[in-house]
Amino acid sequence: MKILGKIPNVPFIAACSGGMDSMVLVDFLTHYPQNRFEIAFFNHGTSDCAKAEAFLTDWCSSLGLKLHVGTITRGRLKKESIEEYWRNQRYGFLDSFDCPVLTAHHLDDVVESWVMSSIKGGNPRLIPYRRNQVIRPLLLVSKEEIKVWAVRNKLEYVNDVSNDDTTHLRNYVRHIMMPHVLYLNPGIHTMLRKKVIQENKEVI
Repeated sequence: MKILGKIPNVPFIAACSGGMDSMVLVDFLTHYPQNRFEIAFFNHGTSDCAKAEAFLTDWCSSLGLKLHVGTITRGRLKKESIEEYWRNQRYGFLDSFDCPVLTAHHLDDVVESWVMSSIKGGNPRLIPYRRNQVIRPLLLVSKEEIKVWAVRNKLEYVNDVSNDDTTHLRNYVRHIMMPHVLYLNPGIHTMLRKKVIQENKEVI
């Protein structure tokens, strides 16, 4: 996989949900013994998160990796959608670390966010490579490449059924809209990959 930027040469945190994307990121990191990192998992309070936490607890124990677990700390505000609420809580947890934090956001996430920001009436927006100490090294990697890595390396991971719930905007865009977007613009991944590279020349 061609990553964006460099893996930190200091101890860091790898954010992991237990799903395919983040398990591929962590597996990629374990291929380089010089990487010194611990795992961070955020439990949103759902039954799927409970299963993922149990999976990661066993998995981290088997590899001798320290696992940090974050939980919901406040109720949802009236102005927050459930997606915003979870995201705000999750980033509050990740921002609590005083070291780099790597997440598994990838090229398909970039495309979906671009589409979502467009249909909301704003300027089309790319997922940034860096947000505070959070960095996203897989922004040039497609979901298909991630699937190939997972299969070739026989990775175990958990499936969160909420990812199929199209009442959430991102899931609606992913499952309902993206097939139509790709029909109209089959080169959108290539176009946005070039934009990501252009906007992050300083880290390549």
